[in-house]
Amino acid sequence: MSRHALDLVTARRWAMTARLSLGAARERIDALNVFPVADGDTGTNMYLTLDGALEHVRVQLELGVDTDRLQQGLALIARGMLLSARGNSGVILAQLTRGLADAVGPDVEEAGPHEVAAAFEASARTAWDALAAPVEGTILTVARAAGAGARAAVDRGADDVTEVVDAAHDAAEEALARTPELLPELGAAGVVDAGGAGLLLVVEALQAVLAGGPVDVETDLPQWWHGTGRPPAAAPRGAGAGPGAGEGEGAMEVMYLLTASDPERADRLRTHLAHLGDSVAVAGGPEEYQVHVHLEDPSLAVEAGSLAGVVGEVRLSSLDGGRPHDPAPAASLPTGVGVVACALGAGVVALFEQAGAAVVPSGPRHRASAGQLLAAVRAGTAAAVVVLPNDEDTVMVARAAALEARHEGLVVEVVPTRTLVEGLAALAVHDPAGRPADVVAGMAAAVAGVHGGALTRAERAADTPVGRCRAGQWLGIVDHEIVAVADTVRPAARAVLETIWHPGAEVVTVLEGQDATAEVRAEVAAVLDQVLAGQPVEVTTWDGGQPTYPVLLGVE
Repeated sequence: MSRHALDLVTARRWAMTARLSLGAARERIDALNVFPVADGDTGTNMYLTLDGALEHVRVQLELGVDTDRLQQGLALIARGMLLSARGNSGVILAQLTRGLADAVGPDVEEAGPHEVAAAFEASARTAWDALAAPVEGTILTVARAAGAGARAAVDRGADDVTEVVDAAHDAAEEALARTPELLPELGAAGVVDAGGAGLLLVVEALQAVLAGGPVDVETDLPQWWHGTGRPPAAAPRGAGAGPGAGEGEGAMEVMYLLTASDPERADRLRTHLAHLGDSVAVAGGPEEYQVHVHLEDPSLAVEAGSLAGVVGEVRLSSLDGGRPHDPAPAASLPTGVGVVACALGAGVVALFEQAGAAVVPSGPRHRASAGQLLAAVRAGTAAAVVVLPNDEDTVMVARAAALEARHEGLVVEVVPTRTLVEGLAALAVHDPAGRPADVVAGMAAAVAGVHGGALTRAERAADTPVGRCRAGQWLGIVDHEIVAVADTVRPAARAVLETIWHPGAEVVTVLEGQDATAEVRAEVAAVLDQVLAGQPVEVTTWDGGQPTYPVLLGVE
């Protein structure tokens, strides 16, 4: 039986169904990547965004967060999606749920046609506004079409949510089918946009639950989401999931078990918790840690842990019964400008760290979430922080993390670096003692002066702007466009270098990746000698160890 409105149970079932759909289709969506390069992870990013959101909900509900109202439930899902968002597509998914939560009043039990249409429109509008150079034929086009379809249904007098979502789906489906016409790369590859395909699956999941279609019995709403799980001892009633929630309830002792993938996350959690409370301990390792902290709002401590790994065995105790809450020792006011940078590869990570940046592991097929970037920003000790995403598909994620940090009163800016070479150029002019605005301006100017390219091997056969490639052939890439296909690395390297070279250039940077063999390094060096012969240019070569791209080149 179809539903006329969207209630809390339906919203929860939607989140679970969308997660299942994306989990089943993630590899097929990844394969829609138009580049024949092993960096396509749109489906994986969207799945991890929803999967992480449900994990966030689980942890917060076990803590005792009140989500009896539709707005509260949607807000909790939306926050989980924001913190888990990976890639531009993941951020757009989070915006869809956030838009729905914002459109619903605090005392509303069900979201009607107007609220659902507003959510589709808001997510599309926010996504388009977030990008400096939005491109038609992407998930943005599909999101905008969904919003327009939903609004048209309302304008026609739709009186139930099912009709609105059906209209949004139909418009999105038509827009997705047109993406190969709007984006030449898609047309050449004969595929639709991967992000748009994932978004359509999420809308189809909403259609299914609104139509009364059952979620698979084995994967139906888990017990903890029905509120029948065992809450932790002394869980505070009405604790919120965000900063400031639960204030005035008295000091609490919070303890939990953290399972983290690397010690760095545990170290950041320790620093982060020290900003929130006192009596901080993060002990154990290398994978499991016992966490302890005293603070006013336990939900903040648990959320901080969820950004570092998986939280379990949460235990709360009130400190009001004769145990005073000792304030943390006064610290000197923070000064200067810090940097959080995304990078993968031992050599590249070392370069960024030596230059003073806090590095968040992130790169092709292993992209960081907004929550991981937010955790690194929170753990900083400088008065202001600049985030360098160093990846085109992490720019929107970095901006989402920065916006959340600003809501908490932190001073954060994003310099939208699209490659590791651009990130290194930005960091080279970083002045830790400078004014934040001047630091950002200097970094942006340095990035604007960088012309970058990459060399890698084709993962599969595909049509490219310069002809068809076979699996294993070398590809030369400039500005995310293939400019050369060759059987050996030398002609591809020459094409890239000649494309990015410009008169007056002073520095050429070479980042050698984990797959750069001795032969590849020698061939690239030979091309540099030939093309730069007689030029007063400084060539700097680093063993970056980055995956996917055996060689990254930068001219500035």
